[in-house]
Amino acid sequence: MLGKRALLLATLVALAIVPGLAAAEMDVTVSDVAVSPADPVPGDEITVEATVENLATNDAGYRVDRITLQDPDDDAEVYTDVSDLGTIPVGESKTVPLSVSFDDEGTYDLRVKVYGRSTETGQRTVVQHPVTLRVRDRAPQVDVDANDTGVGITNTGSVTVANSLSSSIEGVELAVDGADVDVTNRREVLATVESGDSRTVEFDYRPESAGEHAINATLTYTTAGGVERTVSETVTIRARRVSPQIDVSVNDSVAGVPATGTVTVANGVGASIRNVELTVDGDDVTVTDDRAVFTRVADGDSVTTAFRFRPESAGDRTLDATLTYTTGGVERIVSETVTVDAEPLRDRVSLDVTTTQGGSSQVVVVDVLNQGNAPATNVSVGGSSPNATVSRALVERVPPGESRTVRLNTTLSGDSADLAVEASYDLGDRSGSTAVETPVTRTQGTISLTGVRVVPEGERLRITGSASNLGTTDAESVLVSVVGTDRVTPTEPNPEFFVGPVPASDFASFDVYATTEGNVSTIPVEVSYIVDGDRKSRTVEVDAGGASRALEAQQRAEAADTGGSGGFPVIAVAVGLAVLVAVVAIIVQAWRTSRGGD
Repeated sequence: MLGKRALLLATLVALAIVPGLAAAEMDVTVSDVAVSPADPVPGDEITVEATVENLATNDAGYRVDRITLQDPDDDAEVYTDVSDLGTIPVGESKTVPLSVSFDDEGTYDLRVKVYGRSTETGQRTVVQHPVTLRVRDRAPQVDVDANDTGVGITNTGSVTVANSLSSSIEGVELAVDGADVDVTNRREVLATVESGDSRTVEFDYRPESAGEHAINATLTYTTAGGVERTVSETVTIRARRVSPQIDVSVNDSVAGVPATGTVTVANGVGASIRNVELTVDGDDVTVTDDRAVFTRVADGDSVTTAFRFRPESAGDRTLDATLTYTTGGVERIVSETVTVDAEPLRDRVSLDVTTTQGGSSQVVVVDVLNQGNAPATNVSVGGSSPNATVSRALVERVPPGESRTVRLNTTLSGDSADLAVEASYDLGDRSGSTAVETPVTRTQGTISLTGVRVVPEGERLRITGSASNLGTTDAESVLVSVVGTDRVTPTEPNPEFFVGPVPASDFASFDVYATTEGNVSTIPVEVSYIVDGDRKSRTVEVDAGGASRALEAQQRAEAADTGGSGGFPVIAVAVGLAVLVAVVAIIVQAWRTSRGGD
């Protein structure tokens, strides 16, 4: 009998400690346990809500004296508890929140224990339920994106906050700073970032020195468990000293001679530069147009400006181009130096003069040749002579290795003149001159018979051609005449032909006639004219052999056609009859006259 009671007691005790079951006298259970937040992190306040249910099978209410959250193996290790929770009527339940926090991550196996008693019998029972809490040290992801840049150059970076937690984070604030890096818009309040969402914030940064710099982004937020936490991320950037590129280009230079150069500023620093001022100066070099100002040069653009410089002496001379500009609110200066090799000045200007024989007014052609190493400028070319006047011509510039041609109008007061042709010019900061002498002569007008032809025309010969003036002065009163000889007779209609004036280097046509006796080989033709008040004449033997033979042959043929053998020629008979008629007419007229007198 004693053994059966011990067995029954042991069974009741075992039932009392089975999770979710009560003593046989009282049906009470922990029907549900909810944990919030679901994914707690160290420091979170974790709420474990236990639902205690007084089953409908009971006959009395269940008074809850205490509920604990504790170690399952050690009743003394109680993390939290609540007491005096009142009575749960039959068939009803009550949910009781229990709060706990853990500073370290890990998995915590706990028990919810409910201590209570029957409102009728007062019998005490204990109900328990296992609870496993997994505390993990997790945080939102913070990603910093920033590129390498130049010292003093403002660049833009970004920070992305991604909430991978199972619950939202609140009171979110992001701050960005850097070591020797100036950061603007460095603080941003994001308020709430829901679970699974992400937010991106941009910031500007400017390294103040060269080398590696750390940019740190710090995220402060409050977890669903009410704990304020901080997470940060650091990225390292490299800053190098960068500046716009300056390129100085100069042409060949000669001591004392102005030359030109250019300066090109290429902006590749990664940002615009502003308030750009460029100056150029030199050592023993005079520089003009030495300053240029630009409001802004965008990144990737370039500007070019020209300047003039003059080395004061020969040898190596330096030119310094200095660029002052502002970027990121900071004024910076960069310079570039170029060496100029200035040659000694070589003066090798010469003249090449060309003249032709002509009249009193002539043109003298002058080539100005520059065989030196500097341009000859303000070139003035003229001439002088005691018996001639010469015009003057100007040439603005004769580059080295080139020439320029001018023409000087020259008027002679005599038949010839010794002309001194002179040129004066500037070479850089010096003046120079050169001269050459040349004779100038004039050629008087001279009439020559050109293109002469002799052709038969009836019973005579016709001589045609041109009276050509081969001189450089005008010929006046030009007369072409046939000269009579024993066998040549000047003949109408033009025994002579008055041509009149023939200008220099011009011509005029003429026609004269002659009859010949028998066959002649030449016909003398005289040309006379006046040049500078003097009458000049000369006789030209014109070849007439062919024309004379042709005329003689023609005459013989005509004679053969008009007469027979042994009789008078027809022409002779006709002439005799005409004479007879004329004699009879005269006699009749005389007779009539005498009768009228009677």
